[in-house]
Amino acid sequence: MRLLDHFQRLADWYPSAQAPDLAQIAAALCCSERNARLLLKRMQEQGWIDWQPGNGRGHRSQLSLLQDHESLRLQRLHHLLADGKLEAAFDGLPNAGRERLKQSLPGYLGSGRAGTLRMPFYRPLHALDAIHINRRTEQHIIMQICAGLTEYERASEQIIPALAHRWDASADGCSWEFILRPGLQFHDGRPVRAEDVVYTLQRARDTDGPFRAMFAHLASISGTERSVKLRLNKPDHLLLHLLAHHAAVIVPIDDAQRADFAALPIGAGPFRLIRNNEHRATLAAFDGYFRERALLDEIDLWVVPHGSPLPEVDLHLAHASPEKVPAPADSWSQIRALEQGCDLVMLNPARAEFSTPAARLAVGTWLRPAAAELAAKETRPMAFGMLPQWRHLPEQTTTTAPTLPAHLDVVTYELDSHIALTHCVADRLREAGADVSIHILPFPEFGPYGWRDWADVVIAGDVLDNDMEFGLYSWLAGESLVKQMMDKAARTWLAQASAEIAAEADATQRASLIETCFARMVEQAWILPMRHTRHGIDYGPQLGGVTLARCGWMDFRKLWLRPANNL
Repeated sequence: MRLLDHFQRLADWYPSAQAPDLAQIAAALCCSERNARLLLKRMQEQGWIDWQPGNGRGHRSQLSLLQDHESLRLQRLHHLLADGKLEAAFDGLPNAGRERLKQSLPGYLGSGRAGTLRMPFYRPLHALDAIHINRRTEQHIIMQICAGLTEYERASEQIIPALAHRWDASADGCSWEFILRPGLQFHDGRPVRAEDVVYTLQRARDTDGPFRAMFAHLASISGTERSVKLRLNKPDHLLLHLLAHHAAVIVPIDDAQRADFAALPIGAGPFRLIRNNEHRATLAAFDGYFRERALLDEIDLWVVPHGSPLPEVDLHLAHASPEKVPAPADSWSQIRALEQGCDLVMLNPARAEFSTPAARLAVGTWLRPAAAELAAKETRPMAFGMLPQWRHLPEQTTTTAPTLPAHLDVVTYELDSHIALTHCVADRLREAGADVSIHILPFPEFGPYGWRDWADVVIAGDVLDNDMEFGLYSWLAGESLVKQMMDKAARTWLAQASAEIAAEADATQRASLIETCFARMVEQAWILPMRHTRHGIDYGPQLGGVTLARCGWMDFRKLWLRPANNL
């Protein structure tokens, strides 16, 4: 039992005996008189009590409490937070106490001990099994932990070598050989071998998941020593991009059998994930990384509740509503950009009232005035295509309510911006005469798309990562959000279009084919774009190396802290 717990027991008992003797104190503390004497001495050294033992007959012992238990408990909790010991601080607290403690977390963010950065995030991380990840934060984190055969470099907008230092392809583009760098290591010290690459790619090809279809053409995957050979059943001019995708990051052979694989994945990337729980995720620089070592020793993502006031920490993330982030001081820097993606509405074509493009477009036209009013309040631009630069949806207005089912089940997931849009859409649908039920799902429940058969209306969104071309292609070729309300005929068309894109050698022509697909999806009202989002980062003068990725995060490898005396 901790000393503070003994003090609690002593304080609870104390009012019943103003001048207790040692035997009474020992009984109250449920220990021997010898141990009671030691505990009293330690409490006195801490300044919690004043204890004067009685010496001789007629001399009563004197005990005074100099601190109350609640103030001592709070002091201890705040000392633990200052030392970055979140788990110890939350351990044993009741739910109400945990919620109160969470509200104080922002005061301990920023730079911790030398080389450590504490950053706020609004939720714990979801599962980090790369082949199942379909949310941008987890995609970003897994790319900090793991590495693929290739890597997409944002600065040059090119594919560069990663775990493989070179590759060769046959003239028909169907046979490939990748040569691994010598001396590669996973975080646990195991060497990265060809067998690990074979295991990873076979698992991506053979396991159900949102990206499985993109690996289906890998007819043969083999490897010996440092050589990995792929045989494709059709040419793929996006193969090097696929191998740089987060679903293709290399993990140790059979590691997926480990019980905590999805919580604490092992990779060969720049950071080791050493802690991942409901309070935080901690990434530590991996000294065995094959490129230049990360400049920070540790990055701690603390779970800070929505609505908590953020002090002047070294970095704020403003994915959804940058305008709600407290204005930084003049010495701070800001980076802002429009997300490459959008929030959208999808309608279930199995409902008779949503079975035709004209009917779905009529619903979208009815919803847009309400969505535009909300977007104006949030200072967000309306969307006319999946990307801000695309205009695939014509400007239309109507005062005629569309024909709707009598009852509508509207589904979204737990994200404030989507919840706000969901209520806006639901109110507008009620104006058209429908009875509406709203279902707000945790993302782990929303992400596998189990709502496809029963949802009538879905409000969600998606955003690209740095590799825009392959990100768009993956939305078309994989089992992505934007395909979930498409009927069988539309899916067949999209599969054929995706194959045509991958077979096209010219990048400009591929881009045209990709945009044509998304234009048709909007014209057929499989997706109804609603609004775009500005994301951004605010960061203080102590933090250097900050760049804004297209997903709204930053490359952790490049972050560094200036010494305080250099500010």
